[in-house]
Amino acid sequence: MLFGHLAVSALEHRYVKVEFIPVMAAAVAPDVFDKAAHYLFDSTGTGRLWGHTLLAALLSTLLVLLLFGRRSAASWGLGYLSHLVFDIGGVVPWLHPFVAYEFPVAESFQATLWEGLTRPTILLEIALSIWAYLALRPQLRRETQRIRSLLREKRRTHQRNLLEP
Repeated sequence: MLFGHLAVSALEHRYVKVEFIPVMAAAVAPDVFDKAAHYLFDSTGTGRLWGHTLLAALLSTLLVLLLFGRRSAASWGLGYLSHLVFDIGGVVPWLHPFVAYEFPVAESFQATLWEGLTRPTILLEIALSIWAYLALRPQLRRETQRIRSLLREKRRTHQRNLLEP
């Protein structure tokens, strides 16, 4: 589920030292693409198809490389591949369209969500999320203080500009 993917990518950022934004975006990219195609547009028979392939991982990583450089692409690629690996509990069409996959009958969004929340692996996701929070807490605190400081400075500058003739 979403929290597990984000937690793993947050831990990759912390311990492997990859860039935060690309690794976190890639953590959810396969689901954003495939779940939207399935649940919102009803264009696929499953919530795991094109976005959950090695071809999509390769093409999207190449796109990130062209747009943002090598470090961002490496971060994206790691986050994307981690997503695919951690989806192993079900059918993951890594080699689609070159290999045919048999998917279980698609359920409604609510049924899929409930199934995900009641799986035993939810405990692992909760544990990973807690670990990620604790590992990133100092960085989150620093970033929060930095943003507050920037906002205070912006407010002071705005007030000075209002007082000046």
